[in-house]
Amino acid sequence: MKKEDSEERVGFNLSQENKIEIDCVIFCFEDRSLRVLLVKNENDATNGNWRLPSASLEEGQTILKTAQKILKKYISEDDFFLEQLRAFGYHSSASFRENISIGYYAMVIKEKKIDDDELQSNVIWVDVHNIADLEEKYMAVIDFSIKELRKNICCSAVGFNLLPEKFTLLQVIHLYEIILGIKINKTNFRRKILQRRLVRGLAEKEEGVSNRAAEFYSLNVPKHEIFWNAKFNFNF
Repeated sequence: MKKEDSEERVGFNLSQENKIEIDCVIFCFEDRSLRVLLVKNENDATNGNWRLPSASLEEGQTILKTAQKILKKYISEDDFFLEQLRAFGYHSSASFRENISIGYYAMVIKEKKIDDDELQSNVIWVDVHNIADLEEKYMAVIDFSIKELRKNICCSAVGFNLLPEKFTLLQVIHLYEIILGIKINKTNFRRKILQRRLVRGLAEKEEGVSNRAAEFYSLNVPKHEIFWNAKFNFNF
């Protein structure tokens, strides 16, 4: 056997043994805070107490189906935004070989979070600014997902997946300020969002508030266009 053939077979066998894991960053916006769902790490206490929701890619399963299965375990409804990020290489602590993580990010509204008490005790929602003591591979996926979220909310209506079906314009402003980490001119933002007809008024107002009641709006974009709607393009 030639040396080249031998090395090629060794490389092939190693690649066949590489572990492929699907890691999901699940975002929620609550109490003016962008939060990520973390799951209690019961398998390996040496790598910290928490991790991202994840699963290994099993034979016969697609990457997307595996990611959807992860989401359905922790979210009470099937209607959620889910988008693939990219592949991340990382080294296992138990082996010298490089394994692969396929990152996804999802957005849910707080009304759709899990209501299973037993499962609830094993998860925690953490502000993105307060995440600590996670494995390096999880932090890499989280950091990249935040960058993608910041980029995409400025060129599409994707951020509205984090808001309830009816919302105030002030809630939208707070959402953008928190995610982008900037202060937004409220008057200009309101004008832009109304001029683009991205939202429509519902002729309903807040109730039981001490200050002036704000009008409720809903998204004026079909569900299947929420990510790719090109009319929504802000330069912050």
